[in-house]
This record gives sequence, C-alpha cells and structure tokens, in this order.
Amino acid sequence: MDSMKRIFPISLILLVIFGCDDIKPEAIGSFNRIYAYADPQEIALVKEPLEIALEYEISTPRPEKLFRIFWGDTSIFENTDQYHIVLIIASLQSPEHFGAFVRISLSDEALDSVENGKFNIFVKRDTWARNQILVILTGRTPEEVRSYILTHTDEIFEIVNSYCNENVTHWIYSSFQGKHEKFDLEKKIVDDYGFGIRVPRMFEWEKGAGRERFLWLRALEPERWIFVWWTPLDSIESGLFSLRWLQTTRDSLCNIYYESDSILNGTLTYEHTRFNDFPAIKYRGRWGNLNAVAGGPVVGYVFDDTLSNRRYILDGAVFAPAIKKEPYLRHCETIINTFDTDTTGFISALRTREK
Repeated sequence: MDSMKRIFPISLILLVIFGCDDIKPEAIGSFNRIYAYADPQEIALVKEPLEIALEYEISTPRPEKLFRIFWGDTSIFENTDQYHIVLIIASLQSPEHFGAFVRISLSDEALDSVENGKFNIFVKRDTWARNQILVILTGRTPEEVRSYILTHTDEIFEIVNSYCNENVTHWIYSSFQGKHEKFDLEKKIVDDYGFGIRVPRMFEWEKGAGRERFLWLRALEPERWIFVWWTPLDSIESGLFSLRWLQTTRDSLCNIYYESDSILNGTLTYEHTRFNDFPAIKYRGRWGNLNAVAGGPVVGYVFDDTLSNRRYILDGAVFAPAIKKEPYLRHCETIINTFDTDTTGFISALRTREK
C-alpha cells in the first residue's frame, strides 16, 4: 500500500482540532441529504445496512425517499463538511482515514465504551458549521459496526429524522417577509374546536367548523393541506381500528370537503406509534382524484383520546406536480405534530411565542 495512504489527511486533522472554533459558517444544503463517509475496506459492509436504516421510501406518484445518502471519500470531505447532516462510519480497527478520525475525535471515556461493547453511536452538534449534526457510528470491528446498524435502524433513523423535523419546524414557524405564525387563528381554533394546532405563516383556514368536528388548513404554491376530524369513541362499533375503517372514513370526508379525493387502493400502509402519549397508528398512502386527474402523497395519524372520549384523524396531503413532494409532505407532518389536546398548555405556550 502506498505509504501516503496511511497518513491521516492534514485537512481532517485540522477539522478535528479546530472544529470547535466559534467562527463557523452556517450549515448549507437540503435537510434530506446525508453525506456519509467510510473507509474503502469497510464501506461494502456498512453501505447497504445504512441505506436500509435511512433511505425510507414513501409512496408518491413517483416514489421518493425521506433521506438520500451521498457517499463520499477524503478527496471531497472538505467540500461537504459544512452540510447539515454528516455521517462517519468506521471501526476502531480501520487503519484508514476515517478510522483515525474516530480514534482522534472520541474521548478516552467514549473509546472505552466502544472497546467494552457498550456504545456505538455518537452525536455532536455544530462541529464544522452552525446548525449541523455529525453522527459517528463505530465499533470494535467492521462486523460489529454492521451488526449495530442492522439492529438499531429505528434509533439511527430517529436521530436524523428528529434533527430534520426540528429544523423544518423552526423554518415554517419563523417570520419571513413580514409574515409570521398565525396566533389569532390558533386561538380561534382552540375556542371553536377544543384542541390546539400551530398554523404557519403560509397556511390559511379553508373549511370546517367546530360543530362539524372538522378543520381544514391549506397552503398554496405548491398545494398542501391538513385536516383534523374527530368522532366520539362510543360512536365507533366495538371501538376498534382497521385500515378499512380509516379509508372509508377518510374518503367520506374528502367526498364532502375535497371534491371526492380518495385513497388509492393498495397504497395504504401503517405502523404503530404514539401520539400525545396515546397509542396511535401512523399511516401513509396516495390520494387520487379521477375527475381532476390529480393525486399525491398522504401522511396521517389515528389515535383515541380516551380522556376526552374522542377518536382523531390528523391527515396531511400534497399536490405538487413535477416537483419533489417529500419536503412539503414533511411540512404537513410537522404541523400535525404540533396538535395538542391540552388547550391550557397550548395557550400558555402560544403566549410565550407571541412575545
């Protein structure tokens, strides 16, 4: 092997030494682009597991991924170290550049935890740029790193996804060109509906009323919308949930409010999760409208608020022909995640945001 390849690059050494400098640029790029680095002899072991963990595909008219991984090497590292999400994957055994990076970057305590098989993932903020997340995945051997990724896909995804949601939330609720979060509309929703939800500057109330148990918020350019609907728990036969019930109920609401949009058969998927501390179903799918020859992705939640005797459907959808839909679907999910059944706490937090 060329002896120069054994030398840890000066550029990476400087990044490790000076990464904590207060004078840092703002991180750049899309929040769903992940820049990943691994040493050549280990990349074949970790590439596929990491793609399984992070490149989650969502159902859109042309399938898209929540995150896209861009694999790099030391030759381009200096040009990509300022992006929002950077992953470095290397075992402690690796004699190459990123193995050395991990050994230099981690504290003695952290290295001991890896050597003892207790810890394999480390997260650091603002290493080379402000508002950046650096994720280091390591282990005693390349095989251990691979095994850790395969058995902790949900944890790895959640770290990156939570960071992305945090930043999207900050952006859509920040003030821009004189427009800001719609506090007055939020107060009206609390008064009329008995729940809270944050409304970004680009969204408007479209349809619905408290007595109808239906709220529709909508934004244009591109079109994306949120609806909230609830029904008394004792009105549901046997109180059970099914995908058939969800599709039938959603389609009936869309027949009233959305010009007969409907979930396309065979596209609805779900997973068990929690929402507002209640057990919930998170679903994804595609909607379509045969009359308008239109369609797009859907994301939503169903959960039972047993304290208020209500079953809620919180649903977001996008219509954005010819452009990527994932970023705008994330807007919808971000708004849905602000939904709060605790109106007292919601109003208190709202008053703090108003200041």
